[in-house]
Amino acid sequence: MTILGIIAEYDPFHNGHLYHLNEAKKLVQPDFTYVVLSPCLKQRGSFSLLSPPDRARLALEAGADAVFALPVLWTVRDADHYALGAVSMLSRLGATHLAFGVETDDLSLLRRTADLLESPSAAFEGVLKGVLSRGSGYPSALSSAVRTVLPQAADLLDHPNNVLAVSYLKAIRRLGASILPIPLRRTGNYHDRIINPACPSASAIRGALLRGSYSQAYAAVPSYSEALIRRRFLEKCIPDPAVADTLLLSRLRSMSAADYAQLPDLSEGLENALRHAAFTASRQDELIGMLTGVRYPAARISRLCACALLQAAPEDFLSLPLPESALLLGLRKNPEMTALWKSLPLPVISSFTEWKKTAHPADLLAWSLWAQCCHLPDTLPFSEKTVSI
Repeated sequence: MTILGIIAEYDPFHNGHLYHLNEAKKLVQPDFTYVVLSPCLKQRGSFSLLSPPDRARLALEAGADAVFALPVLWTVRDADHYALGAVSMLSRLGATHLAFGVETDDLSLLRRTADLLESPSAAFEGVLKGVLSRGSGYPSALSSAVRTVLPQAADLLDHPNNVLAVSYLKAIRRLGASILPIPLRRTGNYHDRIINPACPSASAIRGALLRGSYSQAYAAVPSYSEALIRRRFLEKCIPDPAVADTLLLSRLRSMSAADYAQLPDLSEGLENALRHAAFTASRQDELIGMLTGVRYPAARISRLCACALLQAAPEDFLSLPLPESALLLGLRKNPEMTALWKSLPLPVISSFTEWKKTAHPADLLAWSLWAQCCHLPDTLPFSEKTVSI
């Protein structure tokens, strides 16, 4: 069997995602296509606009065969941890190929960069320590060290999709996974605020939707995405940013100094800066803006906020095993595919009620918080069913 794996957020599924999925399937010609999807909280620490089952439905409509949820404590981490959790899931689900978007589609150069970061030379470590000692944040210092030691990859890590691609390659190497990487060049800008219908930015689409510029957003998504998004906005089943802000600030302001010190991935007094900002800011974006700079990227602050909401401590991550099961969000009915799962080393859970018995408390809390932001009862996800088409 040839099984194509894709790691995604699809929030919402747009024309660029459709292009990537179709191109990957043309290249690989898979028997089945699996998607590992971020849950209610995404890799940059924000709540998803659409629920995991809704995004799974859109992936199936586009041609995926099965969609699985990545556990939230693997999702709200840096690129390396996010990639390790997701690649581990795909590998144990039997994926033979992994397709991902990149700004640089030179696989050899991406691999050389991944190898350098996974097994750094003395020269690389020396340059990295020197740049860090001058006050640069870790991401920019890493990029600078790569630029010095591997000039061919001068600006490779300055692009977000390249960073994830390198992390996927590192994860494949670390896990010894038999997965063939398939880089596909991304044509649009990940951070574009102007919506290009052919290759849009998901964040630009979300922004347009939240400010009521619906026609711009709908021009950039397939018809099935538009129909579902329209329905959810009419039902008001999307997170209310004001509620999300209130939940976060309430949590941060009620935390003790010891609680702040227990947050994961802290360095150099960041917990004190975060605590001060929490009592000053009135919204999450304002809080993030107060702390973002050369040393602290916005995504890191946002992920730290997500960890605070999830009440996650360093030991939660230190003792966190690689995903031990796969929550099935959606599937295209195919007896041959589901028969394969019986012999997998990773159990597939197709019932939210069954999943509840073994799910990490953070995964349950993420759903509860998302429901609160949507003004929905705290019965999610147990009122949900696996999407099937």
